[in-house]
Amino acid sequence: MRDYTYFQGARFTIFNIYRSERFDVDRLDLSLVDEERPEFCRGLRVVDHQVGHTEMVDGEDADSLIYSLAYISTRDSTKNSDSYDEYLLNALKNSDFEIANHDKLNNDKSKADLLH
Repeated sequence: MRDYTYFQGARFTIFNIYRSERFDVDRLDLSLVDEERPEFCRGLRVVDHQVGHTEMVDGEDADSLIYSLAYISTRDSTKNSDSYDEYLLNALKNSDFEIANHDKLNNDKSKADLLH
């Protein structure tokens, strides 16, 4: 796997933070800029290999995505990728990355417990 990609004419370093058969979630950090700084300079890339779709996420959405993946990791002691994949499918479909808004995944916690 390459450790860099190009986006908006700039080079980004890739750090894979989650991988399943269907999804890859990569952190993208700006590596090199020629003359102009691109609009996107740090965030996450979610790749759905099954449908061939890539979503770029930055700012608060990226923070929510990281928090949600960490929450699922601590909640799911079996390390079953189905929970991650279900969350990512819903999050990408609705463009909503806050785990508190995914009722099916957090039925054992109140929304107040999930505030970040």
